[in-house]
Amino acid sequence: MKAVYIGILTAGTTSRMRAERLRVVTPGWEWSWIDTDGPMRAGARVWRSLAFRWKRGPVVAAINREVRRQLSGEGHGLAWVDKGVFLDATTMGCLRARAKRLVHFTPDTAFFQNRSRWFEAAIRDYDLLVTTKSFEAGHYEARGAGERLLLTTQGYDGTLHRPPAPAVERRRELAFVGLAEADREQCVGALLDAGLAVRVGGRGWGRFRERYGSCPHFHFEGEAVFGADYARLLGGSWIGLGLLSKRFPELHTTRTFEIPACGAILATERTVETGDFFGADEALFFEGHANLVDLARELLQRPAGELAALAEIGRNRVLQDGRDYDSILTKILSDPRAQP
Repeated sequence: MKAVYIGILTAGTTSRMRAERLRVVTPGWEWSWIDTDGPMRAGARVWRSLAFRWKRGPVVAAINREVRRQLSGEGHGLAWVDKGVFLDATTMGCLRARAKRLVHFTPDTAFFQNRSRWFEAAIRDYDLLVTTKSFEAGHYEARGAGERLLLTTQGYDGTLHRPPAPAVERRRELAFVGLAEADREQCVGALLDAGLAVRVGGRGWGRFRERYGSCPHFHFEGEAVFGADYARLLGGSWIGLGLLSKRFPELHTTRTFEIPACGAILATERTVETGDFFGADEALFFEGHANLVDLARELLQRPAGELAALAEIGRNRVLQDGRDYDSILTKILSDPRAQP
C-alpha cells in the first residue's frame, strides 16, 4: 500500500522518530515523506517567527506549496499528518482527494500554545484524530470530532532510548532536557541551592545560566540535545526530571517514558496520569521542590546496585505497558477508522 507521511523530518525530533518507526511497523508499505520543516528552516527569521506565532505569512505559503507539489503523483491509501498546524484549506482539499484515509497525530496541545485556525478548520477532513492530551478531549468533541478521536500516550523510541552500556559509570546527579520555564528554573535552582548536582540541556536557559554559571554542581549541555546525545545524557544520570509544563494542564510528557526507557529513575509530579502509569516503587513522585530535594538527596546516597534495581523497575514498567512508538503506532494503524 502507498502511504504518505507529512510532518517535521528534522533529525532528532520526535516526529522524525515516528516517521521512521511507521516504516518499520508496516512492512510491505511504500511510504513517501513530505518534510514541512524544510520550508520553515529556509525562511527568514522574521517569517519563521510569524509562522510559528500566528500560522501565517510567506513560510506558511511555502509549506503548503511544497506539500501540494509532492502530492501531485499517485494517490495514497493512507496519509499521516503529524502536527498539521500549517496546512490550509487548499492543501487539505488536495490531500483529501488523493488519500483514502487521513490520520492526524499530535503529541502537543492543539488548543493552547499550538492553536491553529488551519487545523481547527481541517478537523472535519480527518478520519482519525490522535492526541496525547486527555484534557483536550472536550475541545475536539465541541468541534464535532468526538467519534473520530483516539487518545493515546506519549512514547519513546525503543531503538534509541535505551540504558547505557554496563561499563558506563552513572553520575550521581539529576538531569533535565527541555525548554526553560519559570517553574522548571525554580526546581533546578532549589536542587542546586541544596548542593545537588544537576545537568541541564535545552533552549531558554540563558538567564538561569548567568545566575548559576559559577555553581560547581550545575552543568549545561547546550541548547540542542537530541537523538543519541539526549539518550546518553539521561542514561548517564541516576535521576531524570520529568518536569511538566505549567503553561497548560500537562498530565504527562515524552520524558515520562523516555527517562525510564533510558535507564534512569523518573522523578515526576503525581497526576491522574503519571500515578496510573507508575506505582509508588516505579518512579520518584514528589510534591513541590522542597520535597524533591529531600527525596533526591536521600536516593542519591544509596548504593549503585540499589539505584540500578530501582531504575530497572521503572524501565520494566514502560516495556510491559508498550509505551514504545512501535506499539503505539501499530495500535493506531489497527484502528478501523485508519483502515483504507
